Amino acid sequence: IQPALDIIRTVNSKSVKFLYCAPHTFYFGDDTAAMLREAADVLAHVHVGDTFNHKASSGLRYILNPPGTQARVHQHLDIGQGEVPWDDFFGTLAAIGFDGIMTACVFAWEDRADHSGRFMRAEMQKYIDQYWGTK
Repeated sequence: IQPALDIIRTVNSKSVKFLYCAPHTFYFGDDTAAMLREAADVLAHVHVGDTFNHKASSGLRYILNPPGTQARVHQHLDIGQGEVPWDDFFGTLAAIGFDGIMTACVFAWEDRADHSGRFMRAEMQKYIDQYWGTK
């Protein structure tokens, strides 16, 4: 994420900020807390959706045919259906004083979009209450 942060900081405009997309976590590194802390001063928006670590299982989590196919595969799933470390994610957001936009970012199943939306809203609220406290 460093090149993006460098550009945003160089532009130095309140109109240009950083969006952290949790389902892309494993493409940029494995340390969610470190990435969020690094972006804290320019972080304005987070996407919340789970995914699997494509680097796990010796890089064989997703098998593509034919072998050697140049493709990236990842999902945007409901919280709890993947491997994003949610306590690290929400705990770090609270610790850095995040007060921006938080959007559910799930598009795995069109036929259960309503259920997914309600589930994600409830799960996000649980973490918000846990780490920011209830008002």
